Amino acid sequence: MSFDGRQDTIAGLREGAQLELVREPAHEKDPSAIAVFYGTLRLGYIRAAIAKHLAPLIDGGARYRARVENLTGGGARSRGVNVFVARDAGATVEERSRERAARRAAWSGDAQSVRAALLGSAQPHEFQAAVLERLERGVNTLALFGTGRGKSFCFQFPAVLRALAGGGKTLAVYPLRALANDQYEALVRRLEPFGLRILRANGSIEAHEREDLFAALREGSWDLILATPEFLAFHKEAFRGASAPSFVAIDEAHHVYESRHRPAYAGLGKTIEALGAPQVLALTATADDAAFSRIAQELRVTAWVIDPTVRKNLHLIDARGRRDKLEYLSDLFSQGGKGIVYCNSRSEAGKVAERLRRALAAHGAEVMFYHAGMPSAARREVEGYFREGALRVVVATSAFGEGIDLPDVRHVVLYHLNFDFTEFNQQAGRAGRDGADAFVHLLYGESDRRINDFIIDRGAPTIATLRRLYTGMKGAARDGILSANASDIARTLDMDKADDRTVRVAARIFEDEGLVEVGEDDNGRYLRFLAPPAKIDMERNERFAEGEAEREAFARFAEFALTARVEDLERLVNRPIYPSVPERR
Repeated sequence: MSFDGRQDTIAGLREGAQLELVREPAHEKDPSAIAVFYGTLRLGYIRAAIAKHLAPLIDGGARYRARVENLTGGGARSRGVNVFVARDAGATVEERSRERAARRAAWSGDAQSVRAALLGSAQPHEFQAAVLERLERGVNTLALFGTGRGKSFCFQFPAVLRALAGGGKTLAVYPLRALANDQYEALVRRLEPFGLRILRANGSIEAHEREDLFAALREGSWDLILATPEFLAFHKEAFRGASAPSFVAIDEAHHVYESRHRPAYAGLGKTIEALGAPQVLALTATADDAAFSRIAQELRVTAWVIDPTVRKNLHLIDARGRRDKLEYLSDLFSQGGKGIVYCNSRSEAGKVAERLRRALAAHGAEVMFYHAGMPSAARREVEGYFREGALRVVVATSAFGEGIDLPDVRHVVLYHLNFDFTEFNQQAGRAGRDGADAFVHLLYGESDRRINDFIIDRGAPTIATLRRLYTGMKGAARDGILSANASDIARTLDMDKADDRTVRVAARIFEDEGLVEVGEDDNGRYLRFLAPPAKIDMERNERFAEGEAEREAFARFAEFALTARVEDLERLVNRPIYPSVPERR
């Protein structure tokens, strides 16, 4: 902490004294500022680097306890104070519960307010309405819609109404955790006014969020959970009793057919049946005869709706392998038109936006970046400017799109290679939703494959990397205990394809498998190495299996995206693949 007159201010403090943390988002120097109070006395501010981490959590509803841990130094001018801060899980849950209960109670029963939150001023088209009608009848249904035709609305709308009207629980299953995370961010933003209890369930979430998730599962205090098939397979017992879902939505349902080599998908039908046979809605844009038959069999589908709409207004421009990407963007947007440039990381989105802003300064084209790490208020501001036309180009990660349905986007640029087919389709499909001609520019190249492989390896370590990390970390431990943060461990081991994120993921996997115990003492976090189990089967580890699924999905997509004819890629975006069955049943 730093503050004026600190020596006089802390002179009267005693160890154990309770302190209060107060967020000050309007602070002129630091929007992440967190002030520390002792009664009415402002002691100072949490150190900026720590505040930057805590501020988004506090803004999101988390509450923290603080106390004077110890006093240091002595004399008139050399006193110091160490402050202990801990997350107050009980207060966080209690406060969130009160806020949500008040919002739920304020709902008038008007379904149109839910529709407006999900679709804005638009009305459901005939095929969405047909899906909703079948769900009302209580039958298991398959919805086969092309990109940008509103598959998600078909489960989100009934999920919200069922939760508000009678406490019905909806479980949504996504093939990859990144897809679930993007959808989660969008749903929380749009449905917050209704007080819905929305959670995500996968191996990428932090420890505090995981604690909240399992507490909600134990108590049945949730409305909508977005999960990977691996999480559901490994934790299906948690979805029983008070947490049994009445409705399950399977997004990208073609994976039930295409990914049967993934154990979690091979047993998905039986897993859902074991949850009490809830109603099922399968959603996909890709189902030939074989896939349709498998989906219907595994998920006990007896009704379906196929939207044959072809988006003929979408045109793909093949600029794959273009060396000077900035020059391409400058030429494109200097000619006018609203556009989104998709990058594969937050840092790259910021860098590209800044370079493009300078390049287009003479043309009056406003450029801003957008990613999930930005404060909610800043993200809403970017969305508003873009919607109103004050902003012409947004350089963004995949976080920009879910729930941001804009009709007049003339250009979508895939600056980097996507990580999977679904992300490719979703981003490309955000162009031209008003039906006028729009263009998808493929600006990625072979070098992006290596970049994405690198990113995936850092967040989803292979068996070989896990072995090397375990050996290295155990070798660095003293008396079986390793006291160091993830950054220090990564720097010490200096392994290729391993940074602090890799170390954190590995530590969680080791903890899952009973190889280590993670704890915290006065010196910070530590790992205590335990006697290894007789046998470890990593394919049965939720986090590891999710990572392998991401790696496989990217390998399949990259080969096609880099080598396919542009005509084939365009077909992938603008039309569904559907079976030879009647359009509706």
